[in-house]
Amino acid sequence: MEQKHQKSVYEMDISPFRILLWNALAALFFQAIVYFNSTGSNAFLPRTQYTVALSFLMVFSLFSAVLSLASQKPDDYWWKSLVSYVILAITTGLTAYLFTGLTPDEAGPFKWMFFVFTFGFILLLAIFRAMRKLMNMAQKMDKRLPK
Repeated sequence: MEQKHQKSVYEMDISPFRILLWNALAALFFQAIVYFNSTGSNAFLPRTQYTVALSFLMVFSLFSAVLSLASQKPDDYWWKSLVSYVILAITTGLTAYLFTGLTPDEAGPFKWMFFVFTFGFILLLAIFRAMRKLMNMAQKMDKRLPK
């Protein structure tokens, strides 16, 4: 029986825009669930919408950083990832506002959490980019060794 070769994360070249699409759809889905289940005695707090938005920003950050290792063009991936993050932050924040009627300031510390997550995302991308450079240097040095 022949086994199929499954691609490793390091072999997948997935665009940040594709990650954006899936995260935005999932965030909208969960925000709609929270919205439609926020009536009655088991109501969610209005802040839950912003919690969902920030959760999917974190998921996007992690997937984008890990998948950046497989990118053939790291500079292009970097700016596409940043643009995708901004689009996701704006759309999920806007839908949270539309579902609750609360601005991030009125919902609690979410305005500052958006800033913290953004700087955390940039730092995470930088760490993974440095890891990739170190990995490439190690591979070059390994090729020079006699066998």
